[in-house]
Amino acid sequence: MTIEKTEKKRIPLKEGLFDIEKGRLTGSKCPQCGQYFFPKRHVCLNCFHRDLEDVDLSTRGKIDTYTISRMVLPGSVMKEAPYGIALVLLPEGAIVQTVLTDCDVESISIGMEVELVIRKVEEDEEGNEVMAYFFRPVKGGSS
Repeated sequence: MTIEKTEKKRIPLKEGLFDIEKGRLTGSKCPQCGQYFFPKRHVCLNCFHRDLEDVDLSTRGKIDTYTISRMVLPGSVMKEAPYGIALVLLPEGAIVQTVLTDCDVESISIGMEVELVIRKVEEDEEGNEVMAYFFRPVKGGSS
């Protein structure tokens, strides 16, 4: 009898949003007007140019706006409330909707510097690590 070992993998919760190995979000850049987007787009919302380029986005940004969720929604990657949900403005101008992690919700503020973190949220049926992206406050960052 042979026992077959299957190698466990790290897989994204949703394909195309980030690169696990690089630790970066994947966005789009318009070659015509230079506008950046997240998630990736096929048409520029600024000038309507097609065939946007896939690009790696910055790993740091600032909170543009946020809300605090006081309940966990069915199917959420969050296991307990409260938690912050924010729109993070990256230096390129792309805006990322994200869940905030590793912070007290009462300390969240507009303009707070945050950084990308990719971490395991669950295991699938085969035992693979399912990964998702979050942002957390930059230690020592301005608020």
